[in-house]
Amino acid sequence: MAAFGDIDIEVRHIRPGDRFTGLSLGDGNFTALKIFLQRHALAYEKQSLSRTYAAFNVAENDRIAGCVTLVCGEVVTGDGDAALVADAGLRYPHRQYPAIKIARLAVDRRVRGVGLGEGLVNLCLAIASEHVAPNVGCRFVVVDSKKEAVPFYDRLGFTMLDTPANREREEPVMFVDLGKVCV
Repeated sequence: MAAFGDIDIEVRHIRPGDRFTGLSLGDGNFTALKIFLQRHALAYEKQSLSRTYAAFNVAENDRIAGCVTLVCGEVVTGDGDAALVADAGLRYPHRQYPAIKIARLAVDRRVRGVGLGEGLVNLCLAIASEHVAPNVGCRFVVVDSKKEAVPFYDRLGFTMLDTPANREREEPVMFVDLGKVCV
């Protein structure tokens, strides 16, 4: 259990019996996040297709306050992406770099601004750096960020994959190099 502002939150894997109703994201653009959580997250969890961690508001009968979903991913470089490799100091002959992907992140609009989103991202970074990278080989954490969330991820240390095509995407790819992060 952790406190975010004056809210006591329990963060854990989702499990059968959890209630995912009541999550208010405040914008129709986020409807897909709610649909995934309510209809698909448990099945994906059972099939090992993703791992979803949910934040439950203890004072409100464990009403869901936010969630984050992780999957395996990769950073794919092209001919113009030499800076990524050079900046990371990597000697790796492939264009696909192993990564963990933040596939979905949602925080209830009623609890935004207390650090819950940052806490969920930090949980992802900790899982990747403390559990995945030492045992599997994983160098990056990536996210396809909604354009309006780019400043949020930037503030948390993510870097936009700096290509013209990526900068024009509706959901540009951003990454953190785990070799340079201490969580």
